[in-house]
Amino acid sequence: MSAKPVVDGLRDQYAQRVRVVRVDVTTPLGRDLGARYNFVFTPYFVGLDARGAVVWQQRGKPPSPAMLDQLASP
Repeated sequence: MSAKPVVDGLRDQYAQRVRVVRVDVTTPLGRDLGARYNFVFTPYFVGLDARGAVVWQQRGKPPSPAMLDQLASP
């Protein structure tokens, strides 16, 4: 099952509160991000705070609405 429609739906649903970005890991940018955040499997989700520090990481299923709400909290 592709995570693309789910991730795109989360991006649309949370557009005003959280920036959701889907990255193709086969591109140079995707490979760079994989190396930076230490992932090789997809889907892989990384939550960053406003300063860009990692506050949450998860492999596999997309984040729950509760997790996205937590990321959106100041």
